[in-house]
Amino acid sequence: MKSSMISRQTFLLFYVCFLFTVSNSYAQTRISTTTRSSSKFVTENNKQKLNIEFNGDISIGSDEKSISSISRGGYLKIQKTTFGNSRSLFISSSGSGLDYEYREGGSQKPFEPNGKAWLAEILPELLNSTTIGSVDRVNRLYAKGGAKSVLNLTDQMESDYIKAHYFQLLLDKNLSASETSAVIDKTISQIDSDHYQTEVFKQIDPSYFGDINQLTRAVESIDSDHFKAELLKPIFSKNSIQGQGQKTVEIINMVDSDHFKSEIAKTIDFSKLNDQELQFMVNEVVPNIDSDHFKSEVLKYIIQTGNMNDDRAILVVLGSDEIDSDHFKAEVLKYICQKQGTEKVKTQIRKTAVDTIDSDHFLGEVLRCASR
Repeated sequence: MKSSMISRQTFLLFYVCFLFTVSNSYAQTRISTTTRSSSKFVTENNKQKLNIEFNGDISIGSDEKSISSISRGGYLKIQKTTFGNSRSLFISSSGSGLDYEYREGGSQKPFEPNGKAWLAEILPELLNSTTIGSVDRVNRLYAKGGAKSVLNLTDQMESDYIKAHYFQLLLDKNLSASETSAVIDKTISQIDSDHYQTEVFKQIDPSYFGDINQLTRAVESIDSDHFKAELLKPIFSKNSIQGQGQKTVEIINMVDSDHFKSEIAKTIDFSKLNDQELQFMVNEVVPNIDSDHFKSEVLKYIIQTGNMNDDRAILVVLGSDEIDSDHFKAEVLKYICQKQGTEKVKTQIRKTAVDTIDSDHFLGEVLRCASR
């Protein structure tokens, strides 16, 4: 019985080690770097290593098995090692066309026929793991089968960077609303990186996100508050969701960070909100910010940009009730006093200060400003 248990344990240990070894053999490392002079892509696992370096504009043949042209001074360098066997190909532009330098195991060989066949064999992998030929491919596939053909191509790609690059090229086309929605679907389902998701979403015209449901989908797919803010700030600054106050608040509240909430709120053009909309935003956005500092920043921004009159300024004065800190509340009330210091507004400032500020020091500062 004991011997049987040891055998089972030995088998399980062996099986786990086997799975670990197999998993590692397929694990891949991808590195991409771009400088002014060149772009480099490296893909490596336990079986093979692929190095690609290029410069200039490279056009591919319509069959995607050959290079049709490289801009003057440009080049393409491919090196692949599989189980210790290496091949390399260096293609450069010349006055009469393209020059090919093909090597097997370090020894130079004629490009035809083996080098040409190897290029045709490796080019699909190269195209799906770099940006080479991406403009040609997107143009050709879009002309042939629309956005769907381009989106289907990205199923063959693994790098978030490459997928995002193709999605951005596709979004440069005059896409319909349904095609744009399909790009959003693919971005959410295929790209893990918040950075690259955001880069794709920012390529979409902000007016498209007047459809608040599409904007909600995009924001929900991003984990980082930083990248949520990067997406939302240009959209809110374009007034793309004007007239949808409740939805606007719900989207801002998808952001946890008070800093980024306030940064987003400060891109809203409050001057274009009517009094009812302004009151709603003051009553709903400010209470959902925990930090008194950032509450005060938002309220002062509204005063600065909100097309103020007495009634609108008083809405902001009342909004300061949400600030617990006497210091920050006094800062807001003094700011309003300086910017919109009519007697009607000052009367409300004095009342709010007396009712809600405990500190004699900060109360005195506000009353001195509101009594001038």
